[in-house]
Amino acid sequence: MLENWMAELQARIEGEVTRSTDLLTEVSEDFGHIVTKTPRFVVRPRSTRDVAETVRFAVERGLSVSTRATGHSESGQSLSDGGILLDMRTLTPDLHVDPEAGWFEASAGVLWRDVLTALRPHRLIPPVLTNNMNTTVGGTCSTAGLGVASFRYGTQADQCLAVEVVTGTGDIVWCTPEENAELFYHVLCGVGQFGIITRLRHRLRPCRPMARTYYLLYDDLGRLMEDLVDLMGADRVDYIEAWASPAPQGFRTVQGRRQPFALWLYPLHVTVEFDPERPPDDGAYLAGLHFYRHVHTEDQSVYDFALRVEPLFALWRQIGYWDNAHPWMEIILPWATAQTYVETVLRDLPPVFLGGGHVLIWPSRGRISKMPMFRVPDSDWVLGFGILPGIPKAALPGALDLIRRLSHLALQMGATHYLSGWVPYDKDQWRRHFGDAWPRVCALKRKYDPHGILNPGWIPYDG
Repeated sequence: MLENWMAELQARIEGEVTRSTDLLTEVSEDFGHIVTKTPRFVVRPRSTRDVAETVRFAVERGLSVSTRATGHSESGQSLSDGGILLDMRTLTPDLHVDPEAGWFEASAGVLWRDVLTALRPHRLIPPVLTNNMNTTVGGTCSTAGLGVASFRYGTQADQCLAVEVVTGTGDIVWCTPEENAELFYHVLCGVGQFGIITRLRHRLRPCRPMARTYYLLYDDLGRLMEDLVDLMGADRVDYIEAWASPAPQGFRTVQGRRQPFALWLYPLHVTVEFDPERPPDDGAYLAGLHFYRHVHTEDQSVYDFALRVEPLFALWRQIGYWDNAHPWMEIILPWATAQTYVETVLRDLPPVFLGGGHVLIWPSRGRISKMPMFRVPDSDWVLGFGILPGIPKAALPGALDLIRRLSHLALQMGATHYLSGWVPYDKDQWRRHFGDAWPRVCALKRKYDPHGILNPGWIPYDG
């Protein structure tokens, strides 16, 4: 039967239907390396028509369809358990820039790195870029897409002007904020639950050619947060990124056990774009900030700045971190409880828990995004907090137990999860995540995916 199904679908599409052993192995895990699911077979589509035909075939045969590109998720969002896996990387890589109109249009499998390369001659840049430029435009906009300019512009999904979508019935729909707006506003940040993004048009903005980054260090989280509000509220800088970095102090007793502990410091990088003939006034940009130390200042092209994390990714691959398990907890806290939560967690977090990873701090305006599926606390300011470890699989049980406890505490303090990471939600927690929007989310799932075939098994909808 399986061979017949594959042959029948192959006759209906231009792309490839395959059960290649190497490919099945590759797509049975995502970046998290926590969940393992093996699809029945893989479809490598060449066009939107191939995607639509695959969805229609799945409806006819009672199969599920999951979508995957680079697989940079941690909860198995891009995996298929016995269904069809669509490998979106094989869509014909079509990328067009309209510098006069200020947008680019691309098929969903195009990498952000390739978008950046195409924009260099035009002195244009997407308002928001994620740190990992080897992800796809469709993948990040399906999740939200956060970056170090999100405090000014929201998510990457907020910058979408139009999307081409294949629904759970195999219909191809062109969506804008005015045309098919309901689907537009829910397939973006919708983690593949209502439709498959196959193409998108995305806003661009003019940029200055150079970027200057001030490397600042804080030894007090409260002072850092005060300065973040000042920086964001006054739009003083173009990019903001921060971390929590451990200074190991040895061992101490925690709940009857000796474990390593650290003093946590807070690096802050603030970056401004500039023209070479008019360099920034450093004193003006740093005036009034309460950093512990000004460590360094660095100038580079704005496009090189966008690729600034690539050396870290190369190092992670070299030392084996990239192949480790990544039970990443990425939450968004209301400002009122953020300092208490972060300090409480870090006080007892063993620095060795991170492996080769890090702790991310991401500040933003709380209401900057207009995407209803991107859930954030109702707060003027919010603080994203990510514990991003890379650990051997043997250490996963203990790590997942800790992440669950920290996640539970975060929910008690009004946080939401960013849905690309490890999300240990039960049904009640999913209801809480979507809040008053939960009935509408369930209704939209029934409307646009009436057979429940798109990326099933993650969100337990009401019937």
